[in-house]
Amino acid sequence: MMQRREKKMGRSTARGAVLMAGLLAVAQVAIAQTSVSASISGRVLAEDGHAVRATVTLSFSGPRGYPAPPRRVTTDATGTFTFARLDAGSYSLCAQVAASEPAPPNSPYVDTCVWGSGQPPIKVAAGQQVTGAMFTAPKGAWLKVHVNDPDQVLPQASTKGPAPLEPELQLILKGPDGLFHHGQFVSHDASGRNYQVIVPLKTAFTVRVASSVANVFDQNGKQQKQSDEAGFQPATPSDLNPINFTLHRK
Repeated sequence: MMQRREKKMGRSTARGAVLMAGLLAVAQVAIAQTSVSASISGRVLAEDGHAVRATVTLSFSGPRGYPAPPRRVTTDATGTFTFARLDAGSYSLCAQVAASEPAPPNSPYVDTCVWGSGQPPIKVAAGQQVTGAMFTAPKGAWLKVHVNDPDQVLPQASTKGPAPLEPELQLILKGPDGLFHHGQFVSHDASGRNYQVIVPLKTAFTVRVASSVANVFDQNGKQQKQSDEAGFQPATPSDLNPINFTLHRK
């Protein structure tokens, strides 16, 4: 009876050892796969070549068939970034330069995650280590818009400013990709509201002011239809003068 128990315990111990060995083998394969996963590393530079601090966003450049939210990393003092443990695929990069980075007052850095970077996707094979990806952070210009409100048709703006999508007034920009952008409220005074937005240079875009409570007139006194858009393509910051629109009660 004792011998049968000992034999049974021996067989159980052997099966346990085999199972443990199998688990270890699986773990080693997983570790090996992780260690050879793909990566992309590079630097973010200003147009003059010096490094800048920025938040870099990586996303799939094409449909993947399952949810895949973008990944973000912050560069170090040398502008270096790294995305590790990537699957094979095609990736797009964009960058938002930190507000602490100095730039001329009339030449702010463009957020390429909003306006598009214009840089081609990076294709990565399984286990490939892509290095030296250089990303240029372009400078743009401030587009400043003043909306006159002599009839006081707009609600009083709070200290935080109105919501970008308020129906009473919307400052809408459309870029070459067909996507819409909204001007940022800056301040208000006795005559109306002030807005501004960073726009890219040498890039065509349109501006439209829409209101559900007022008729909109451009700075030449022409009434604007809902579909009317003013076109711009500044080559330098000095090409953009402040724009004025006026609202009159419907």
